[in-house]
Amino acid sequence: MATAFLSSDWYRVADLRLRRQSHIRTVRHVYRGEAWHVLQDPQNGKVHRLADAAYAFFARLDGTRTVQDIWLRLCDLFPERPPSQTEILQLLGQLHDSDLIIGDRMPNLAEIDRRARAEERRTLLSYVKNPLSLRLPLFDPEPLLTRTGWIGRAVFSVWGGLLWVLLLLTALTEAFLHFGTERLPKLEQVSTASNIAYLAVAYVLMKALHELGHGWAVKRWGGEVREFGVMMLVFFPVPYVDASQATFFPSKWQRMVVSAAGIMVELAVASGAFLVWLAADPGTVRTLAYNLMMIGGVSTLLFNGNPLLRFDGYFVFADFFESPNLGQRSNQYFWYLVRRTLLRDQETRPPVMAAREGLFLFLYATISFVYRIMVLFFISIFLALTMPLIGTLMVVWSLFTAVVLPLTKGLRYLVSDPSIDLIRGQVLLKTGAALSVIFAVLFVLPLPNVTVADAVLEPGNGDLVRVQGRGFVEHVLVTDGQTVTPGTIIMELSDPLVSLQRKQAEADRDDAVVRLGALPLADQNGRQLWQDQVAFAEAKLADLTQREAGLIVRADAAGQVYVPNQSELPGRLVKQGDVLAVILSAGPTRWQVAIPATEAPYIDAGNRSIELVPRPSHDLLLQAQILTRAPEVTTTLPSFGLTTKGGGTLLVDPSAQTPVSLEPVVNYLLQVAQTDQAPFPQGSRARVRFVHDPSPVGPRLWRAIQRTFLRQFGG
Repeated sequence: MATAFLSSDWYRVADLRLRRQSHIRTVRHVYRGEAWHVLQDPQNGKVHRLADAAYAFFARLDGTRTVQDIWLRLCDLFPERPPSQTEILQLLGQLHDSDLIIGDRMPNLAEIDRRARAEERRTLLSYVKNPLSLRLPLFDPEPLLTRTGWIGRAVFSVWGGLLWVLLLLTALTEAFLHFGTERLPKLEQVSTASNIAYLAVAYVLMKALHELGHGWAVKRWGGEVREFGVMMLVFFPVPYVDASQATFFPSKWQRMVVSAAGIMVELAVASGAFLVWLAADPGTVRTLAYNLMMIGGVSTLLFNGNPLLRFDGYFVFADFFESPNLGQRSNQYFWYLVRRTLLRDQETRPPVMAAREGLFLFLYATISFVYRIMVLFFISIFLALTMPLIGTLMVVWSLFTAVVLPLTKGLRYLVSDPSIDLIRGQVLLKTGAALSVIFAVLFVLPLPNVTVADAVLEPGNGDLVRVQGRGFVEHVLVTDGQTVTPGTIIMELSDPLVSLQRKQAEADRDDAVVRLGALPLADQNGRQLWQDQVAFAEAKLADLTQREAGLIVRADAAGQVYVPNQSELPGRLVKQGDVLAVILSAGPTRWQVAIPATEAPYIDAGNRSIELVPRPSHDLLLQAQILTRAPEVTTTLPSFGLTTKGGGTLLVDPSAQTPVSLEPVVNYLLQVAQTDQAPFPQGSRARVRFVHDPSPVGPRLWRAIQRTFLRQFGG
């Protein structure tokens, strides 16, 4: 420890005869091979953990020995690392604040009242700081759990565990056997009004069993559950029970089972519901079974089983790795590193309980913080979209408590924390320097600036091979990339109706010729009639001949031919005007690009270069230039290839038949000079990089945030 062994304030406590509270319960835990002592106050349910040396001091507070005598005794018991007077003073402060000790004088009623009021304020503040997660206690479930305690003893036993595993394996086996044969309802069917009632019943039933599972697990090993309530999680009611007494259990496996009991119950119910869903006929039973399966199987694994959120999976994770109070200690360790390495605060103490735990705490703190911020962001967007007024107010308050309050706490530490009194000037100087560097990097230092977008190849004029007739594809006579010349046959079509009509027309012509020859020359009217019939038949034959010629698809230009979906064409009916192939000729190519309106001014201001990388050949880099820029801001896109439907990045209106962007864009047309590469196939896509002059990254981050909100709220 960096703390002083002797303290100038020791005289204040040396002669005190303190006594530990008689109602405190104690149990011994082992974390990563080291013994710790867990203290529980039954009056308020709070749990405290003390190391061996600290507990040795606490256990000797019997009201007969002075603090000085106990400290000297501890120095004899721990000669290799005797506790310092400074450490004893800190421990006394913690025990006093937690109401674990009383003095040898009359109690200070004013101090007791002050603590009670402070505890009430802390409780109220915990509700106010997180309005998206409010707890509403309802009743004491202990009598019910006591009468049904036999269920917990039966379920949380060896035989109960084996049956649980057997049930899950049976459900997984059936799911594997029926994979692809049973169709699950789509999301649209689940969210229909007719299914909401089933969903509500399934939810209430599943969550009630979930919380009863926690309660029965606590009763299984002798604990008590004194609170059942409802937690409003993002305005959605979620029942809960207070299973905090499980932290007092000596075995970590018992504590893990209590934490995982809800998940185990939901998985068991979901597995049973899945088997019922397979066996039942369509109707009420099957619908209810599906909703139970969905809630228990999906929501449990995504939320309750996630160790990064403070739900059941978090406590299982913490007990498995023997890291109690993992979330708080990981945050404390992160700020310990900041104080120790950046601020050079040598007095700060690490919250590490065992060797090699520091890296584990650091990784958990960073990963869980990033994940929680992402969850908070998506919840904020959801609330602001669904409940514009109330949701926005709740989001602002949540962001205030998540960002502003921690910053305020950090500022208060820098200004008034007594632990850095001697080095406060250095700490403030280093903090100011760090903030200056961050400000300079964000708003002063010019960094590479690039705008990235998608591009699609613009169809060229005269290179589209269209069908001149109507028929079924018989043969495709070319391969992709084959060089063709004007007149080369690309494919042959057939039309059985045209063949029949030709035979009929030939028969009609021959009949008319025979009838014409049989008439006498004097019958001028009759001969004129049949001459018209012969002419009509000849015209019809000429038309059918032209239609038959249209069944031969030929190339109109020279170049390389590409036939999309070539293997699927034979037997397909095509109509006049359909595009069946494209002929690409060497020469400049044009590419269509759509840029969000918020990014367009930076492109219009000038670009050092425009780099185009065709896909999928990422090794080819082409230089492009802007040929034209659309004068107006629009939501109309030139191609679906620029949207998420075609592999692009722009969000498209799903209800529109033509590509319509959900955010305003500006359309550009780029030109790439002729290259030695083979012509690009029709519909080719590329990645375009507009390289701008270097600029600070701060305004660009603000622009990205603006773009995100414009996309979500349509502003």
